[in-house]
Amino acid sequence: MSMPDPQELDRPAPRPPDRTPARAYRAPAPRLRDRILPLLYPLPGGESATARSLLGVAFGLALVLLALAGVVAPFVVPDAVRQWSPASAQSVTDAGQLSPGSIFRDCRDESCPWLVVLPPGRFVMGSAAGEAEPKPDEGPQHEVAIAAKIAVMQHEVTRGQFAAFVKETKYQIKAACSTLTGKGFAVDPKGAWNSVGFTQTDQHPVVCVDWNDARAYALWLSQRTGRNYRLLSEAEWEYAARAGSQTPYAFGDRANEICSYGNVADRSLKDALKELLKGWVFADCSDGNVYTASVKSFKANAFGLYDMLGNAWEWTEDCYHGNYSNAPGDGSAWVDGNCSQRILRGGGWDDDPYKARSANRFGSAPGGRGSGVGFRLARTLP
Repeated sequence: MSMPDPQELDRPAPRPPDRTPARAYRAPAPRLRDRILPLLYPLPGGESATARSLLGVAFGLALVLLALAGVVAPFVVPDAVRQWSPASAQSVTDAGQLSPGSIFRDCRDESCPWLVVLPPGRFVMGSAAGEAEPKPDEGPQHEVAIAAKIAVMQHEVTRGQFAAFVKETKYQIKAACSTLTGKGFAVDPKGAWNSVGFTQTDQHPVVCVDWNDARAYALWLSQRTGRNYRLLSEAEWEYAARAGSQTPYAFGDRANEICSYGNVADRSLKDALKELLKGWVFADCSDGNVYTASVKSFKANAFGLYDMLGNAWEWTEDCYHGNYSNAPGDGSAWVDGNCSQRILRGGGWDDDPYKARSANRFGSAPGGRGSGVGFRLARTLP
């Protein structure tokens, strides 16, 4: 019997063959730089040169699109978006430095109104002696000095803006509003700002609001923005409505041209409701609206303000006086004496053009509400 060789005993046993399938070799992904450089600096001819040509065409098209955006955007982007820019946003912190004609607002959301900066100036308040059928309470004419710039809402407070106030504050308004019914105008005991007797959208002026409601809204907006919002004085209102004019209307003296500038009783209203409004005076033109119209539907005046005549009467701060004897000459609100009536200005959608004259004024109880009565605010500038 032979003995095993000691060296054979020291060798490791042979391993069984590896039967695992071989993996396919995968090269590492090329770096982004390695992909782009051949496109930017290709060898003459080949696919890279073609790709580079296509890249150049795409780049050129992108430049053309950017240029078109700069030209087209001013005409298609809504005013509320286009007018908001980092520059104007910054200037809001010191609105007193803004030049007359500037448009700004104190917050970005739609419940915050756009304001127009009005220049200081002097004007003659009241109707001229030669104006057709001037009312006794529109005189005597007197000069008023608006010594400082003021900011005035570009248009009347909208139903949507008022709704935001009501929702946030849970403000309660007693129902009852004078509105158009099947028998003409009458007080609807259920009438309110959100039930005015006809269809409105959030872009229409809020109506069926009284003087106290307007003041409550101004207080809320002041607290919300940290700025001083208020009703205009009657003198400020006429200054804003005239916008440098001395004619019955800011656009001139032809009442039948009013349909380009404001929403009043016209052929549109007459054709729709002639059976209810017999004996009324209508403008001999048509603005296409039977009831209230969306704000900014008509031409602005020279100050850039919309709806200063027609659409909705606007509450002012002043108490009613039968004439201007001893009226303030500095543009401040006239609030002494009997304040059982406050002043409304501008006329409404259901009024004849005569009532939309710049000098026309109307006294109403502060608690009175009508489907043609709304308001706009001013903001005191530092």
